[in-house]
Amino acid sequence: MEKLYVDMHVHSFYSDGSMSPGEIVEAAVWNGVGVLAVADHNILDGSIEAQKLCKECGIHCIPAVELNTLDGESDIHILAYDYDMENRQFADFVKHLRFLLDESSVKLVERMQADYPNISLAEFMEFTYDRTLGGWKNLHYLMEKGLASSAKEAMKYYLDYDILYKESGYPTIAATAYRIKRAGGYGVLAHPGEVIDFSDIGRFKEELRRIIAFGIDGIECYYPSHSTEVTKACLELCDEYDLFITAGSDCHGDFGRKITYVGEMGITRQQVRIR
Repeated sequence: MEKLYVDMHVHSFYSDGSMSPGEIVEAAVWNGVGVLAVADHNILDGSIEAQKLCKECGIHCIPAVELNTLDGESDIHILAYDYDMENRQFADFVKHLRFLLDESSVKLVERMQADYPNISLAEFMEFTYDRTLGGWKNLHYLMEKGLASSAKEAMKYYLDYDILYKESGYPTIAATAYRIKRAGGYGVLAHPGEVIDFSDIGRFKEELRRIIAFGIDGIECYYPSHSTEVTKACLELCDEYDLFITAGSDCHGDFGRKITYVGEMGITRQQVRIR
């Protein structure tokens, strides 16, 4: 199939997807994706592996990672693209964010073990699971211990035990955007229609302007759950501020609330604005 499409937001089993980088690249070839980015949560391994595989099949693979940031009490995701893959400071920054993300699960188990004698922090730390199932370690641990019948059910414990974003230690959007630029990359606001109220499109655009002011370089305008109105508003602001325009399926393979696939958006290279 001709490689027409762009998908700059796919997750591998290095974070919470169910597919290996190899399976992602195979799907990209099959679905006609010519520009691909594996953007795992706070880990670079999937993107590094995909780079090598894409060279063999003529796909342009952009270095990528999805980073957690804290805006007030909200968890806002910033997609970092095209950074220097040899930049040690940036790699260390990403590792630190991964530690903070994983530490939320450690804190949850610490709090839960007082109420559930069949779980323990020591056991959790040694626990392993099949990464091809997607999700993350603690979801599978809680299911194996009989405390949840599904990943979705396991997630509710984070709220029940007050594992809150405001206590995560994540950096601000501005600090994250600065570090991405220092590494030679550009930062893109991920799926704004998922994290910003768009019931009033005027207020939605004003909130986007506030976030743009923190130094982000682009917006993920094309996204599966975005309405036509949300996409239009994002595109207008990208034109107004001369920002990068990206498209992503946010594919997690078989894991997630809605099964998506690589290249699902059907967005071509001509519809995006990337480096």
